[in-house]
Amino acid sequence: MSIIDKAKELTGQAVEKAGDLGGDDLIVNTIIRLAEKKERINKLLEEQGCDYRISGIDVENGIPPKASFSVERESE
Repeated sequence: MSIIDKAKELTGQAVEKAGDLGGDDLIVNTIIRLAEKKERINKLLEEQGCDYRISGIDVENGIPPKASFSVERESE
């Protein structure tokens, strides 16, 4: 197998894997896990008397996938 054939094969495998990342079920499961994490963290923050809470979640589906949380102070 030539280097070019091997490169084509690896490229095809990478494209296939990237396509799997966009699966609807995977995205839904990721959102559910992040929402559950948000609730757990907010509960812990409240128990510790902290005035801050996670107010939002941003999900970027890519390689690698990224998630970020928005944190805000609770209004009094």
